[in-house]
Amino acid sequence: MKLMLKGKNIFSIALIVVFILSLFLRFYKLSSYPVGFHVDEASKGYTAYSLLHTGKDDNNNFLPLYIDIFGDNSPSGYHFLDIIPVSLFGLTEFAVRFPGAFTGALSIFAIFLLSYSIFKDKKISLLSAFLLAISPWHINLSRASSESIVALFFILLGFASIIWSIHAQKIKFIIAGAFLLSISFLFYQTPRAFVPLLFFALVVLCFSIWKTKLNNRFKKIFICAFILLLAFDFALIFLISGGTGRFTQVNIFNHPETRLVLEEQIREDGVSQTSTFITRLFHNKITNYFLTYTYNYFEYFSLNFLFIKGLPAWYSIPNIGVFYLIEMPFILLGLGLLAFNKNKTYLILLIWLILGPAVAALTVDEHNLQRALVMYPVLEIIAAYGIIYSISKVKNNKKIMITILAILFFVNSSYFFHQYFIHTKVHQTWYRNNGFPKMIDLIKNNYNNYDYIVSTRSQGGYPLFLFYLKYDPKKYQLEESPKDKSYKGFGKFIFVPDICPFTSKNPLIPKRNKTIFIEDGSCKEVAILQKVPFEYVLREDGTKAFRIVYLQNNQILSAK
Repeated sequence: MKLMLKGKNIFSIALIVVFILSLFLRFYKLSSYPVGFHVDEASKGYTAYSLLHTGKDDNNNFLPLYIDIFGDNSPSGYHFLDIIPVSLFGLTEFAVRFPGAFTGALSIFAIFLLSYSIFKDKKISLLSAFLLAISPWHINLSRASSESIVALFFILLGFASIIWSIHAQKIKFIIAGAFLLSISFLFYQTPRAFVPLLFFALVVLCFSIWKTKLNNRFKKIFICAFILLLAFDFALIFLISGGTGRFTQVNIFNHPETRLVLEEQIREDGVSQTSTFITRLFHNKITNYFLTYTYNYFEYFSLNFLFIKGLPAWYSIPNIGVFYLIEMPFILLGLGLLAFNKNKTYLILLIWLILGPAVAALTVDEHNLQRALVMYPVLEIIAAYGIIYSISKVKNNKKIMITILAILFFVNSSYFFHQYFIHTKVHQTWYRNNGFPKMIDLIKNNYNNYDYIVSTRSQGGYPLFLFYLKYDPKKYQLEESPKDKSYKGFGKFIFVPDICPFTSKNPLIPKRNKTIFIEDGSCKEVAILQKVPFEYVLREDGTKAFRIVYLQNNQILSAK
């Protein structure tokens, strides 16, 4: 008995150590990394600031369920969650990133419980938690104000509770699980399709595989929980304005490129004088959309993407994949073991993995990390399963094998941290509005000395200005929340589509006395600049982020 308690204590202490490690990796220099501040992060922070002080978002909507940034209607869960750190730490990068980082660290416990509910093996569960703690994809997104990370936490915890309810036949776990899963709908769109699909798969498994083990009352409650979850999901999507906004923007069915491919194929058949019947048979919407969807789907399983290529767009870390390269053989081994294992509970992981990219494949973005996020924790669990199995099969020198694995993981993770904390400072910094705080400081220092500030919209737009200026949300709402519509603005600011407003010949751009022009750093130097003071704002890599032009005499422009 004492040995059993001692074993439990060891696992508990180990899990706490992993949690502390997870906290450190997600909070270390959180304000500075990722370098730069994305416009979506700024929007979340300022919206939380506005909700805190007025109860309205920056669109003047009272306690909204959706936030319209650029017509996307994002669920407002993260914005409301961010009110607490913004009230505690002020409107700062740290405060905005706090919910994602903290929830990301808490996910260590969620994946432990999910893994344990499936394998009932503390070694696999603890290793799953450790792999998530040091995971490149999870660290990266947890530090980047990602609402999908928060949604993922509730998904992991919710399904852990649901699966455990099947084993224990405890109705309270079904209710708790359904409640946690429903919360995920308030943070991100992907769970609204993924969660019902996986829940339905569990219902099917209950009535096909475990039906003899479950009593009728449990089955009825299980179905009722599924129906209520589905009803709540349906209401959020179809009964509340804005529920389909983002999907309408990014789905493959409405995207011009998808239609263009179809039109090009039909044109080529016409040039080749192919019969109309053959053209319609092979080149139609159903075939074209199916091929596009299939290509998108399998791209998420690309080994190059998962282990070599690196993360896309503003999540990019040079030469870093979603997972460590050392994990690849164990993920492949784990998949093989699961496929041929007689324990039907393990099917949950395979079904989860199959459904993982099903929603993301419906959208046009290549390798959208957030939309396919639900599949990655399962791969961490499978990797842990493969590692523990491999160690168990070594009869002698297990310590040597564990030491070798520890060294390989240390080398892999050290390389990741080097790339993250050193190279991302100067790698493709334009994706993250690098240089914006420096530019705002210059504007603040000169704000009272000028009447107008004309800014290009090419460098992030209104949320970043509102955030760094800590612009009074009440005042902004009285100005009818103008957002960054062309040739409009707030306070002294006017936003224009031209990347070089000072040197542009666009007659709609206001050029008056005492005006500051904020231009893209790529604008060419022309003769007129010799007559006015200007300065550049540089990124960490030395490239030009902005050019600030100070106009005090409009006669200079009339003589242009």
